[in-house]
Amino acid sequence: MSKYIFHEDEWKQYEDGYTTATMLGIHGEKYGQIKHRMLNSGPGGMPGSSTYGSYLGVNTFGPGGIYESHAHETPMFYYVLEGRALMRVGDEEKIVSKGAWVYTPPQVDHYTENIGETDFAYIIFGGEPLDPNNTTAHSEIERHEDNT
Repeated sequence: MSKYIFHEDEWKQYEDGYTTATMLGIHGEKYGQIKHRMLNSGPGGMPGSSTYGSYLGVNTFGPGGIYESHAHETPMFYYVLEGRALMRVGDEEKIVSKGAWVYTPPQVDHYTENIGETDFAYIIFGGEPLDPNNTTAHSEIERHEDNT
């Protein structure tokens, strides 16, 4: 597997299979990532990238995969690469597919559900928590493999 340069077939397989995780949100709420895998620049991601204040990556959800409703402290931007999903930001809800651009303002709940029969993948860009010592916002509480 590559460390720095990824062809499409490589970033699509960056993590071995899908995982499901329970996350801790910015207000202490718990939410889930279901049938998810990612290649990212944040902590635990690409080598040397966690020292900067922004987050960039590719999130992928398998068919039926869900990112439960949650919010971030900083704005987030998404560009859809493939697949179809229901996305909700605040009170706005749309079906999105390749080429869609989605913006989530700070503190606004958003939700993603893969409604297609193939992977749903998007580029994600945003900021890390405002407090550089924050160890709770979007922290993983529990993770397990979900290769179904």
